[in-house]
Amino acid sequence: MPNSDNRKHLRIGLVVDIELTLPEKGQVIVRTKNISDGGLFLILDDIEMPPIGTEVQVRLQNQLGDGDKPPINRAMVVRSDPDGVGLEFLE
Repeated sequence: MPNSDNRKHLRIGLVVDIELTLPEKGQVIVRTKNISDGGLFLILDDIEMPPIGTEVQVRLQNQLGDGDKPPINRAMVVRSDPDGVGLEFLE
Protein backbone atom coordinates (compact mmCIF):
# COMPACT_ATOMS: atom_id res chain seq x y z
CA MET A 1 0.00 0.00 0.00
CA PRO A 2 1.43 3.41 -0.88
CA ASN A 3 2.50 5.70 1.92
CA SER A 4 0.80 9.07 2.41
CA ASP A 5 3.25 10.75 0.01
CA ASN A 6 2.42 8.35 -2.84
CA ARG A 7 -1.37 8.01 -2.51
CA LYS A 8 -3.43 7.81 -5.71
CA HIS A 9 -6.27 9.86 -4.19
CA LEU A 10 -6.26 12.92 -1.94
CA ARG A 11 -7.64 12.14 1.53
CA ILE A 12 -10.07 14.61 3.09
CA GLY A 13 -10.66 14.60 6.84
CA LEU A 14 -14.43 14.28 6.98
CA VAL A 15 -16.62 12.86 9.74
CA VAL A 16 -19.96 11.52 8.48
CA ASP A 17 -22.23 8.69 9.56
CA ILE A 18 -22.00 5.57 7.41
CA GLU A 19 -24.24 2.51 7.30
CA LEU A 20 -21.78 -0.41 7.19
CA THR A 21 -23.09 -3.86 6.24
CA LEU A 22 -20.84 -6.69 7.37
CA PRO A 23 -21.18 -10.28 6.17
CA GLU A 24 -23.11 -12.39 8.69
CA LYS A 25 -23.30 -9.46 11.14
CA GLY A 26 -25.74 -7.12 9.44
CA GLN A 27 -25.80 -3.34 9.52
CA VAL A 28 -24.11 -1.01 11.98
CA ILE A 29 -23.71 2.77 11.98
CA VAL A 30 -20.11 3.99 12.12
CA ARG A 31 -18.25 7.23 11.37
CA THR A 32 -15.59 8.10 8.88
CA LYS A 33 -12.20 9.52 9.77
CA ASN A 34 -11.41 10.46 6.19
CA ILE A 35 -12.62 9.83 2.67
CA SER A 36 -11.21 9.92 -0.87
CA ASP A 37 -12.24 8.98 -4.39
CA GLY A 38 -10.69 5.54 -3.81
CA GLY A 39 -12.03 4.66 -0.37
CA LEU A 40 -12.50 5.71 3.23
CA PHE A 41 -11.34 5.02 6.76
CA LEU A 42 -14.01 3.98 9.26
CA ILE A 43 -13.75 4.34 13.03
CA LEU A 44 -15.06 1.11 14.60
CA ASP A 45 -15.15 1.89 18.32
CA ASP A 46 -16.70 -1.25 19.85
CA ILE A 47 -17.26 -3.24 16.66
CA GLU A 48 -15.19 -6.32 15.88
CA MET A 49 -12.78 -5.56 13.06
CA PRO A 50 -13.49 -7.46 9.86
CA PRO A 51 -10.35 -9.15 8.48
CA ILE A 52 -8.40 -7.70 5.57
CA GLY A 53 -9.92 -8.93 2.31
CA THR A 54 -13.52 -8.85 3.62
CA GLU A 55 -16.03 -7.34 1.19
CA VAL A 56 -18.54 -4.99 2.83
CA GLN A 57 -21.18 -2.50 1.77
CA VAL A 58 -21.24 1.17 2.77
CA ARG A 59 -23.79 3.95 2.38
CA LEU A 60 -23.98 7.52 3.65
CA GLN A 61 -26.65 7.85 6.33
CA ASN A 62 -27.94 11.27 5.29
CA GLN A 63 -30.15 11.93 2.30
CA LEU A 64 -28.73 13.56 -0.78
CA GLY A 65 -29.62 17.16 -1.68
CA ASP A 66 -32.47 15.99 -3.90
CA GLY A 67 -34.00 13.91 -1.08
CA ASP A 68 -32.93 10.56 -2.54
CA LYS A 69 -31.16 7.93 -0.46
CA PRO A 70 -27.45 7.64 -1.25
CA PRO A 71 -26.38 4.57 -3.23
CA ILE A 72 -24.92 1.46 -1.62
CA ASN A 73 -21.25 0.98 -2.52
CA ARG A 74 -19.19 -2.20 -2.39
CA ALA A 75 -15.82 -1.93 -0.67
CA MET A 76 -13.04 -4.18 0.59
CA VAL A 77 -11.10 -3.99 3.84
CA VAL A 78 -7.50 -3.23 2.86
CA ARG A 79 -6.09 -1.94 6.15
CA SER A 80 -6.75 -2.44 9.83
CA ASP A 81 -5.42 -0.65 12.89
CA PRO A 82 -6.60 -0.20 16.49
CA ASP A 83 -8.90 2.73 15.54
CA GLY A 84 -10.70 1.13 12.60
CA VAL A 85 -10.40 -0.07 9.04
CA GLY A 86 -9.41 1.33 5.68
CA LEU A 87 -11.75 0.43 2.82
CA GLU A 88 -11.13 0.55 -0.93
CA PHE A 89 -14.16 1.12 -3.14
CA LEU A 90 -14.77 -1.74 -5.59
CA GLU A 91 -17.09 0.12 -7.98
